[in-house]
Amino acid sequence: MSERDERPAVPFERIEPGEPVGTLEYELTEDFVGRHLRATGQEPYADPSIAPISILAAEGVNLADRFWDISESIHAGQQLEVLALPRLGDVLTVTGVARDKFVKKGRRYVVAETSTRNARGEPIARGVVTGVIVYSDGDGSGSGAAAARTAEPPPRPIATLGPLVRSMTHEAMVLYEPPGEKNLHTDDEVARQAGLPAAIATGTLFLAYVFDLLHRSYGDASRVGTSLDVRIRLPVFAGDRVETTADVLSRDGGRVEHAIRVAGPHGDAIVGRASVRS
Repeated sequence: MSERDERPAVPFERIEPGEPVGTLEYELTEDFVGRHLRATGQEPYADPSIAPISILAAEGVNLADRFWDISESIHAGQQLEVLALPRLGDVLTVTGVARDKFVKKGRRYVVAETSTRNARGEPIARGVVTGVIVYSDGDGSGSGAAAARTAEPPPRPIATLGPLVRSMTHEAMVLYEPPGEKNLHTDDEVARQAGLPAAIATGTLFLAYVFDLLHRSYGDASRVGTSLDVRIRLPVFAGDRVETTADVLSRDGGRVEHAIRVAGPHGDAIVGRASVRS
């Protein structure tokens, strides 16, 4: 039995605010970065030594996955602030601390803060990840992760970026996960056991479409200093057509603020805000 097979289920009852999640260390190898780019449909940056910042959005989930069996859990929300550029060959260290836990509509949510540094100790990113743990213990509707909080209606946009259109494929879903991974993001049977009709894409896979749209719109300005705060509301399945848009809400104080939306055939898969330096 592998080390991953021996991971315990997330001990919701024993999680306490302030409790360390653990430490994850990983290298931005050419293979790892290449798989991410192919899965998300992104082009490399003009400087190929810089890894896509969308990689950083998955670190909270990957950290939890290192220590706990979250194969039937759902990523429900993500905050991320990019502090420096990740570079090919960097060894990144991710640390996390449990911040909160709560139960809503029969689902158990855990909120954790993460911090990422490179081998020189320089801060690369900080984030907050919200997850629904042991999804099959929820209401069993199979409708995807519910929003952890209610968003206020955004102001009237002054411009709209996009749409950026992608078609989700099972190949991309498998490519996004570690090689050989079998979970509800890669295997229909595992997904059905968790109350879903079929495998669903990892939330940070289609969250990468937001980073891609911002980079296409703002270039290098969309990298360091970019921050996101999103809810992952509905699942995306293989074969789904996904449209990503960003409504420009304001251009003040050296920042451009956006309301972002990633929409699939079942409704809004992601909603939230994104801020980019101007």
